[in-house]
Amino acid sequence: MVRESQKEKMKKMTEWQETPLVSIIVPVYQVEAYISECVESLLAQTYKNLEILLVDDGSTDGSGEICDEYAVKDDRVRVIHQRNQGPSVARNSGLDHMKGEYVAFVDSDDAVLPDFIESLYELLEKHHADIAACAYEECGADCFSYIKREASCIENGGSERRIKEECAVQNVQKEMHDNDKEIFMTSEQMLQQWHGKYKKWETVVWNKLYRKSIFDKGGEAVVRFPDGRKLEDVLISHLLVANAKQIVLTMHKLYLYHIRPNSRASQSRMTGLMRENLRAQRERMAFFKERRYWRAYLNLLWGYVLHLGWFGWKRVSSVNSSKKSG
Repeated sequence: MVRESQKEKMKKMTEWQETPLVSIIVPVYQVEAYISECVESLLAQTYKNLEILLVDDGSTDGSGEICDEYAVKDDRVRVIHQRNQGPSVARNSGLDHMKGEYVAFVDSDDAVLPDFIESLYELLEKHHADIAACAYEECGADCFSYIKREASCIENGGSERRIKEECAVQNVQKEMHDNDKEIFMTSEQMLQQWHGKYKKWETVVWNKLYRKSIFDKGGEAVVRFPDGRKLEDVLISHLLVANAKQIVLTMHKLYLYHIRPNSRASQSRMTGLMRENLRAQRERMAFFKERRYWRAYLNLLWGYVLHLGWFGWKRVSSVNSSKKSG
């Protein structure tokens, strides 16, 4: 392999430093088995001018130490250690410390394709949008085998990473980028059809790139994640869209959403999550009802009824299983 000269490296560094800084906020808690794959996928981004904020939310399994190791290897990585307060507070800590003009959120047990940031940034600039969102791939360990196989060797103490087998990467991307369609709309149009055709793009916060102004204006925090609440994505996603002017969606699957094996919750915890889910849905429905987005409200109402039925069935099934085992 032909090594880059110092002059070439300096030229590349100058080029990417001339692009806007993008902050990526990763809340980290008890993910020792997954955090390396997540961070490696971020360091392998084709968009290089990054600030990767790893917010260690009081992990006790070694996740925090792994984050510190990456901060030593690559100066784009910054680590915030705090006591355990939940993902909302962790994300808010990242927002309060970020320096970028743009921000993305990635969960610490997920990963992204190499052009995740570059593709979404180009969409924002192309359409003068405030939020760009991509499709995502649900996967297990097989998705991460791709990241492990293709992401790069470390050069110069980890300051720059490359993709070794570009052809293999392109082949995977061709399979995953199954539709080049882009959908551009105003914030008002997005809210009017909420929970309709594009609901897989809407509710989650981690498949998007945002302008910082969505969260902060004039040096003041405008929108933050709800402290102490679960289902924070359900509670905040529509507020972020309401705070934007233009939205753009791509059908490209740039985000790898990890379905963990053996992640079943206890009965009491599952009941609590069901109640919290329904509470969050009611609060979201109230937002759309108040603003008279009736189509979206009816979409959400129908979803709420379906969830009521499904949760009821789950509870009955669980009680019957307990009786049989008893």
